[in-house]
Amino acid sequence: MSGEYFEKLPEIRYNNVLVRDITRRVNFLKQSIENPYSFLPYTIEEGDRAEDIAYHYYGDPNYAWLVYLANNIIDPYNEWPMDEDTFHRYLIDKYQAQSGGRKGWDVVDWTRDSSRDDNIIYYYKEL
Repeated sequence: MSGEYFEKLPEIRYNNVLVRDITRRVNFLKQSIENPYSFLPYTIEEGDRAEDIAYHYYGDPNYAWLVYLANNIIDPYNEWPMDEDTFHRYLIDKYQAQSGGRKGWDVVDWTRDSSRDDNIIYYYKEL
């Protein structure tokens, strides 16, 4: 992230040291959010990172924080869309125990079974 972003945050004392209060959350103005001309449409493709999108639109990957902010993402590690392989590993880790002894990719196939009424997340990607 760009150093200029943090310079706008207020300074506070922490353990008798003057530091920036990084717990502050900035937001877009309400008028900006409600204006459809404020944002450019973009569909995240497989493998896209916020830095790539920031470079494409702003010419600088350090503006990735604007991409996160515009999409109300606070935790990019957990809220940014996963690529397909990462998502499948997530499904395997999460549902292997309740999938009736299945392992590996069989767990992913089990989550795709729309006839299941267990508490699972069904993921379907249109080609």
